[in-house]
Amino acid sequence: MQVKIDWTLLDDEAHPLWEAGFCLYAYLHPKRDLLLYIGKSDFSTVGHRIQGNHKNQLFRDIRREYKIDKIRALQGELLLEKGRRRSSELLADIESLLISYLRPYGNISATQSRISRPGLRVTCKGDWPFKHKVFYDE
Repeated sequence: MQVKIDWTLLDDEAHPLWEAGFCLYAYLHPKRDLLLYIGKSDFSTVGHRIQGNHKNQLFRDIRREYKIDKIRALQGELLLEKGRRRSSELLADIESLLISYLRPYGNISATQSRISRPGLRVTCKGDWPFKHKVFYDE
């Protein structure tokens, strides 16, 4: 199965993709291309995922570790092959595949072990700032 993720930089608070759901999102260092966190938004919006108590510890840790008060955010839209359907399980598998390869600072889960989806190939495009763009699940 091949999946493309079209990443878009959410460059202001009014960007309409803050309201996107059933997608991935990523937090980046504000000045360097450093990946801080990857998450999924399957039952809420990207905007809701950045707010609230569930992220307080993450942002405290990021502030302490990197001496920054802001982050950049990306929204990742899944582009599936014709005839393929979206599912929470697929979204979770893609998220864990990226986490296992990229090891973002704020992600703890999926760094030691994960359930694989053999044959999954994920290609990142759009505003994805990293050289590594293609990820395979074996």
